[in-house]
Amino acid sequence: MNLRKLFLIGPCIVVLMGFMAHGVVAETFEDFFRSGLDAEDGGKLDDALEYFSRAIKLQPQSARTWGKRGEVHLKKGEPEAAIKDLIQAIKLDPAYSAGLTRLGFAYNAVNQYDHAVDVLTRAVIIDPNSAEAFNTRGFAYNGKKNYARAVKDFDKAIRLNGNDPRYFNNRGFAYNGLYQYDKAIPDFDRAIKLQADNPMYWNNRGVAHMRKKDFKKALEDFDKTIQLDSKYWSAYHNRGMAYSGLDRHDRAIEEFSKVLEANPETPPLYKDRGTAYAKLKDYEAAEKDFLKALELDKKFAPAYSGLAVLYAEADNPTFRKPRKALEYAERAVKLTGDSGPDLLFTLAKVQHAVGQDRKAIQTLTRALSADPKNEEYRALMKQWTGSAPRSGAASPSGTAPKPKKLW
Repeated sequence: MNLRKLFLIGPCIVVLMGFMAHGVVAETFEDFFRSGLDAEDGGKLDDALEYFSRAIKLQPQSARTWGKRGEVHLKKGEPEAAIKDLIQAIKLDPAYSAGLTRLGFAYNAVNQYDHAVDVLTRAVIIDPNSAEAFNTRGFAYNGKKNYARAVKDFDKAIRLNGNDPRYFNNRGFAYNGLYQYDKAIPDFDRAIKLQADNPMYWNNRGVAHMRKKDFKKALEDFDKTIQLDSKYWSAYHNRGMAYSGLDRHDRAIEEFSKVLEANPETPPLYKDRGTAYAKLKDYEAAEKDFLKALELDKKFAPAYSGLAVLYAEADNPTFRKPRKALEYAERAVKLTGDSGPDLLFTLAKVQHAVGQDRKAIQTLTRALSADPKNEEYRALMKQWTGSAPRSGAASPSGTAPKPKKLW
C-alpha cells in the first residue's frame, strides 16, 4: 500500500476503531430510542432512562420520548419525576391520549386525585375506547371516595376489556366502599379466576367477607394471601381483625404484634391491638396502644374512638371516664367530617351511656343512613326504640327508653 492510500484511509480507520472501542456504531435519535425500549423491556430501567435522555437531547420535540421516559420513572417508583416528563409530553402533543393516561396514573400515585380526574377525562374524550383510561379514572374516583362514580368507570373498562383482573378488583373495591359486599365478592371472584396468584385479590375478597361478618371465609382468604406472599403485611393485620370478629382476641394480638415488629410506625395497628386488649380487659395495655397511635398521628380519628369506647365501657373504675369518652368520641367524628359510620356508631353508644338519649338516636340514624344494611346498627336501633328501621328508610326519631346508666 503506497503512502498516499494510507494517508487517505488512515483517519477513517482511526475513527472506526474509536467507535468500536466505545461499543457505539452510531448516535442517532432512532438508535437511542430503540435501545431505551429494549432496556425497558429487559428490566434495565436505569439504562432505559439514560437512552431516552440522550434521545431527548437529539429531538427535544418528541412527545413520545418524553412520555416513555415518564413511564420508566413510574416503573421505578418515581411519580414526581414522571409527572414532569408527562406534562412536557402533553404540551408537545395535547392529543397524546396514552400520555394523558400515564399522567393520570402518576397523579394517582401521589394522591392528587382531582388532577388525575381532569387529565383522564381528556384522555377518554380523545380515545373513548381506552379501557385503561377509564380504569385509571375509576381508581382516581376511588381515591376521592366517590365510589358510585368509580363503579361507572370500571363498568366501562370491563365492557371494553373483560379479561383484565385489575378492573374487576378495582370495581370490587368500589363496591366495598359502597357497603355493597354481595356485589364486591363476585368481582373479586372474577379477578382471582383471571389471576389466581395475585395475593391482593385474595386479601380484598377477605375484607369483603369480613365486613359481612363471615369471619371464617375471611380467614381462609387471608391465609391464602399470606401463602402467596409471606410479607403481605396488611393480610396479617386483616387476619387479626377476623380473629377479633370471632372473639379470639389473643390470636388477634399475636397478628397485630407480628406486623408491628415490621411496621412499628403504623397507627391503625396500635389502635386495633388496643381494641383487642380492651376486649380482654387489659385496659392498661389498651390505653397505652391508643395513646401510641395518637402520638404517631394526632389526627387519627379511630384512636380517639377507641379511647372513647375504653373510657365508656371499662368495668375498672380507674379507666371509666365518661366526660373524656364523650369528648373523644365527638372529636373522632369531627375529624372525619361525619363520614365514618363506625365512628358515628361509637359516638351514639357513648351518648346513650351518658344519658343523651335523643342525641344518641339522631347519631345512630346518621350512621344508618351511611350504611343502612348494617345489622349491628339496626339491632341497636331496635333495642333503643322498640322497632328496627326499614332497609333504606330513615330511622325512628322518637325518644328512647331511659337506658341503664353506666355511671
